[in-house]
Amino acid sequence: MRVRAALIALSVLCAGAAAGCGGAAHTITTTATVKRATVPARTVGLHVAVVGPLDVRAVPGASITRVGALPTSAAYPLVIVSAQTTDIAAVDAVAQQHPTSHYVYVGGSTKGHRQSNLVGLVLNDGQAAQLGGVVAGLVASEQGGRDARIAWVGPRETALATAFTRGARNVQQSTIVLRGWSAALPAACKEAALGAIARGAVVVMARGGVCAEAAIAGAHQQNRIGLQISDFELTDVPIGVVLGDAVAGVYRGGEDIVFDASSGAIGVRHLDPRITADVAVRARAAAQQLSSGLRPSG
Repeated sequence: MRVRAALIALSVLCAGAAAGCGGAAHTITTTATVKRATVPARTVGLHVAVVGPLDVRAVPGASITRVGALPTSAAYPLVIVSAQTTDIAAVDAVAQQHPTSHYVYVGGSTKGHRQSNLVGLVLNDGQAAQLGGVVAGLVASEQGGRDARIAWVGPRETALATAFTRGARNVQQSTIVLRGWSAALPAACKEAALGAIARGAVVVMARGGVCAEAAIAGAHQQNRIGLQISDFELTDVPIGVVLGDAVAGVYRGGEDIVFDASSGAIGVRHLDPRITADVAVRARAAAQQLSSGLRPSG
């Protein structure tokens, strides 16, 4: 019995062993499967250069780079240029040199410089001037009552000055609108603004560029409010249209495209910090009225 018990115990021990007791060695091989993470290639998208102080919204599929000057190479398939900082003749010349690139001139016409790879985005300056007039009229009504004065200054641009006056008188018919014509030189524009303020203007407005900057600086020296056309132009709207088209492979050229209030391109972009919160609210209400085809009055 003892021998039999020993044999049974030995057989159990051999069954649990990997080797020995006359049996063949058992080798267990474990194969580990490693899943290597695959990182998708980064999509760079359409390379776009932006020249000048333009508001540009991000668009899927576009890689936007702000550059200090107009690129003189074909490194960018699409170049968006502000008319405030670059003359159309310069853009035209570069567009001719690089026909595979496409150029968008924002805030100015390409008339006289038509190229198949150059398009102008023209915003309705008259509507922007009218909205500026509404804002000036609201300020005048708040500060000076029925005898308040405001002014349009700078080079003689009768159509814009008339639109400005119309906007102001939408708010208050009795508002007095002064016109301070001057040369386009910064010193002359600033002098015109100071002269209008000396005659009682509580707001001065000019078209834009260095003339408007000088006029606004003069107004601020006297603690008065200064406005310019670009305060009421939303350049991101037309830029977004052409940028979206370009990402889809559609490029425009050889024409000007006009954007007005109905497109959303005319509205309140910036207001002088001296403007009160109440006037700011009414200014935005006037912008909504204008975009809806109504008479803007705030």
